[in-house]
Amino acid sequence: MLGPTRFPSPCGLAETGASPLGDAVVGAWDAFLAVVDSADLSRPSRLPGWTGRDTCIHLGSWDDHRVLVGLVEAARNGGGSPPGDVDEDNARLVAAHRDATDAEVRAALQRSRDVIAAWFGGPEPAELGAARVRSSVGELPLLSLLHAGCYELAVHALDLAPCGADAPSPLLLDRGLGALIDVTGALSARSGIEITVTAQAPDGGWSLSSTSRGWTTRPVPAGVFAGVGVSGTAPDLLDASAGRAHVPVLLVQRRLKVQELSSFMRLAPLLQDVPGVPGGPVLKAGVAGLSSVSGGVGRLLGRLRG
Repeated sequence: MLGPTRFPSPCGLAETGASPLGDAVVGAWDAFLAVVDSADLSRPSRLPGWTGRDTCIHLGSWDDHRVLVGLVEAARNGGGSPPGDVDEDNARLVAAHRDATDAEVRAALQRSRDVIAAWFGGPEPAELGAARVRSSVGELPLLSLLHAGCYELAVHALDLAPCGADAPSPLLLDRGLGALIDVTGALSARSGIEITVTAQAPDGGWSLSSTSRGWTTRPVPAGVFAGVGVSGTAPDLLDASAGRAHVPVLLVQRRLKVQELSSFMRLAPLLQDVPGVPGGPVLKAGVAGLSSVSGGVGRLLGRLRG
């Protein structure tokens, strides 16, 4: 049996430390649960054909869906097998539990939160945090992959707006943005791209720096805009990345601003080869939208769903 194989340093947010990163992930879950508690899950969400209940089902812990167990096992055994089609798996899970009551869905979400909190409170995060795990975007450190879930929580919290849900907290939106940037850093490092990318919201944002040796991810205060830049409100940045917003309109309205187009074009082939990447779509959409608005510089790279 293979043992853990670890990412060398630097490897992004996986080097933050298990305790502070665990606090951030659990805090994001608590903020997401608060949004869900304020929503009428029977109403349609922003996702076509999905109610608020459907949107939440695949994030819950069910007898037939215990993701954390599989990820930890993969980390202990050299990374595990390549994952299947995430969209198909989500659709099957939603179909299997579509008759669940609102109380059952909320209980499944609470279990997901509690399982993650219990795991971060034990010894395994320190032991396995930098261990390689295969994901839909390639190998990531286990801690980075678990933190990447904050991106999905943030986007789906925004998806619940038509259900009458409260707006997501700044904490949840910020962690979603950080997860997006961290995964993008892993992809850039994997391809040996030396670049600095900043996603900046009015109250602060996140920046990555990557080389062939690895990547760093760090929060940046408001107004810091180094290297390649994408700026806008956190909801607009997340919606652009997830394909929920029409990027050319955001650009024309100056709700989304892009800095250093040439560097964005350097990243475009990387992102094009990895459909569905958390973080990739915001960069890809920025290139596509800016090209469209400025008269068609380059070809339209398309919009991805997060």
